[in-house]
Amino acid sequence: MPSSIASPSSPVFTEQPSAVPVMTFRPHHLKAQELKHTHSFSSMSSYASSAHTDTESTSNSSSEEERPTTKQLVSANTRKGERRPGGGSSLRPAGKAHDWYSGGRITSNGRWFRDSQNRTLLLRGVNLCGNSKLPTTPNGSTHLNEGFFDHRNVCFLGRPFPRDQADEHFSRLRRWGLTFVRLLVPWEALEHSGPGIYDEKFIDSLVELIGLMPKYGIKCFIDPHQDCWSRFSGGSGAPGWTFEAAGLDLRKFKATGAAYVHNTNQEAGDSPPMVWPTNYTKLAASTMFTLFWAGDTFAPNKMYQGEPIQQFLQNRYFACYNHLAQRLSHLDAVIGFEVMNEPHPGYIGLESLTRYEFNSNLVFGDSPSAVEGFALGDGMALPIEVWVKSWPFPTKKQGTRIINSEKVSAWLEGECIWKQHGVWSVNQKTGKPQVDRPDYFTTHPQTGEPIDFSRFYLDFVGKYSKAVQKAIPSAFVFVEPIPNEAPPIWGPGDHEEGIVYAPHWYDLHSVFNKAFDGRITHDVQGLSKGKNVLAATYFGLKGARKNYKGQLSNILNAGLQNVGNKPCLIGECGIPMDINQRKAFMSGDFGHHCRFLDAILSSLEANLLSFTLWNYNTTNDNTYGDHWNGEDFSIFSLDSPQGTPETGRSPGSNEAMKRSAASNADVVSKLQIKRAGHESDSYDSFVGEKESADNNDECRTSNEEDAMAEDSPFDRSYFRFEDEEYDDGRDHVAHVGGRALDAVVRPYAAKVAGEPISTDFDLATLQFTFRFCNYLQAPIPSVQVSSPEKQQQRINTANSNSKSSDASSDSTLESQWYGHPPEDDTTMAFDTEIFIPSYHYDEARLEICVSDGDWRYVKERQTLYYRHKDMKPGAVHSVLIKLVSGSPLPNNSSTSINKTGGVDSYGWSKRAGGSPGPSKLKSD
Repeated sequence: MPSSIASPSSPVFTEQPSAVPVMTFRPHHLKAQELKHTHSFSSMSSYASSAHTDTESTSNSSSEEERPTTKQLVSANTRKGERRPGGGSSLRPAGKAHDWYSGGRITSNGRWFRDSQNRTLLLRGVNLCGNSKLPTTPNGSTHLNEGFFDHRNVCFLGRPFPRDQADEHFSRLRRWGLTFVRLLVPWEALEHSGPGIYDEKFIDSLVELIGLMPKYGIKCFIDPHQDCWSRFSGGSGAPGWTFEAAGLDLRKFKATGAAYVHNTNQEAGDSPPMVWPTNYTKLAASTMFTLFWAGDTFAPNKMYQGEPIQQFLQNRYFACYNHLAQRLSHLDAVIGFEVMNEPHPGYIGLESLTRYEFNSNLVFGDSPSAVEGFALGDGMALPIEVWVKSWPFPTKKQGTRIINSEKVSAWLEGECIWKQHGVWSVNQKTGKPQVDRPDYFTTHPQTGEPIDFSRFYLDFVGKYSKAVQKAIPSAFVFVEPIPNEAPPIWGPGDHEEGIVYAPHWYDLHSVFNKAFDGRITHDVQGLSKGKNVLAATYFGLKGARKNYKGQLSNILNAGLQNVGNKPCLIGECGIPMDINQRKAFMSGDFGHHCRFLDAILSSLEANLLSFTLWNYNTTNDNTYGDHWNGEDFSIFSLDSPQGTPETGRSPGSNEAMKRSAASNADVVSKLQIKRAGHESDSYDSFVGEKESADNNDECRTSNEEDAMAEDSPFDRSYFRFEDEEYDDGRDHVAHVGGRALDAVVRPYAAKVAGEPISTDFDLATLQFTFRFCNYLQAPIPSVQVSSPEKQQQRINTANSNSKSSDASSDSTLESQWYGHPPEDDTTMAFDTEIFIPSYHYDEARLEICVSDGDWRYVKERQTLYYRHKDMKPGAVHSVLIKLVSGSPLPNNSSTSINKTGGVDSYGWSKRAGGSPGPSKLKSD
């Protein structure tokens, strides 16, 4: 329920909603009307806002320049460790929920990430970013081809963005609560000039960029990103000279059908969606992956510079990322390295060399079989099947066409490497290619033993991990399986130290077709394993959530079973922003996108998964999307009309934003957000489906029937922290460029003093529910202090202060502020930190329910601090955040305006001149 709020000049509550100078923890059992004074204190007083000081008599009319800053107030009025009634100490205040430094180093325990206070971490962030696949010089956008083949003379400086834009983009990610970054650093960006020649200037720029991350609470791990091996085989990743090492001529890939490269194949104005993944089954990429993983086994005669080709390629890869790890080893922001993005086995384990299975491979466009690819690359002209989109299966054969009519070879000299090793030959009678060893890639060519790709992969993981951890011993190693397949089974002797399971997940049907309307979704994961089409079809948004939740549950469980009890993070997930014929780009209505993305993120949350969204791309635009192979996934775009620019931007992007604003002027004018007193004729939220039980039941502990007392709305301080991210809700300039932010920006429990049980965010009502339990063992860890004497001194001080109030006198709750980073003070890990985005809640009137203990909200930090009271092992705790009954939802940019009443296009039942409410939602 709403509370009366005191003015800064009076210790007694009044009826006027003015600012509150003190933000103490609120005991769960106190009603709002029972809070009579702002200056009461207890053992919780160290958590009171540091904004309250002895100088609170400063007039509210004082300018920001005249008013002393928080740090100045602290230093001027207190001694270190001193407590004040309602004020707190001079110790630095608690960190933000989405600041990954305030809890110390990130570690792991079983399937969970943990901080130094043994709190469970639910990490959220982005891939940074799609443009990092491409050089800046020459312009690597895949619709261009100038200078494309000059692969040694390229430069990636300025990826993912220039230094002068870093503060802008990092600040935006912090406001959105997306502060865990998967940082793309392709092999080509580091070693494009030749084997062992590293681009130190580019690495210097990475060191500088990563060095800025702690200021914004951001941590990252390095992703050696690749798709289809390399840009020159239609994807990204490896340097061009790797093809030379294998004997392949990358200039002949188009003529021989060895790869579909957008830079060389795509006609002007033509942007065929999702052709690039077909390169995994074409000659160039399949050959390179086979040689990389298992050249010693399948091409033992292939040597380069005196080394077997497998050893040469792998050693260059290990040395390259060991070098990068050494250069980054002093940076606290880097917590680990990924092994390789979406590894592919090439030909290893391929059962048929004469046909690819369309239910497990993307057969689309020109679709040669493996042996046909061998022959085309060897200079033969062949009729090749052409496949097109279809239903109920993704594609079907449409016809054939002749490829390589000029009969050129894809090899620099000599004949096909696979012909040399006896895999195939030309039939002397028919003149057609024939398979001579059909089981060549499924049984060991020398021993005849069955081939298992996971053995090659796990051996590689062990060697790579040692190379990285030699430079950074504490580094996590992020591993992922072949896309859409179960991970390999870790066995005795396989590398275990620091392993994180980091698979990817997309709604592949919607991604392939670039369409989503919320009516029908498909379980592509199940279809690839033979699931019945009808059983793999789901209807409505509720069905979509069930579909996605089930697929993600399967992925999580497969990791726990095969990789072991390790942390799981979904390294990539997201939606194409150019769905539905790009209609949103013209209308500014991203409602379908929000509905689509909310279903995905809700499913991730239902499985309690950490994740990094694909992607945040600083050069995205509405014409070429992410500038890579026709993809457009970025949650940020220079052409997005979200928000209203009101302040200056960084020099690096100001002109681009002016251009964007000008080109979208009509759209922006339609989306101006009404801010006066919440009055609006429309609310652009879409329908969400509630699958959980009643929230009052969800948020109640099993042994305290009356524990869920509704407390007052959050207190607000009239001081603003000097280094904080306070903004004006969704109108803030930082949201300019955001796409589908209604779904992207959402509350979440970032640091949990226990083990998470469930989390749920209803975007239609903005209601957030979170449940967790105490650890069954060692539930009260603490950070090491400088001396036992200092610890005892603080305990004595806390006991003395706790006698002054009955609000929270349990000595087990005593704790000091923890810093960023911690200094030499003890921090008992009782505090759960929840990210509360101002984007959604800035002007909303809120109320909070907790099962037990105390809470405190700091708007400037977008953080709710919750300290539970019941310390019994396994005890369950709940937090519920919701709008005050009758409070209108904030304006929302995802839905079209409807001023005439009726039901709008996303399910709100509206009255002319009125506002929607939760009871008016249409069921799916």
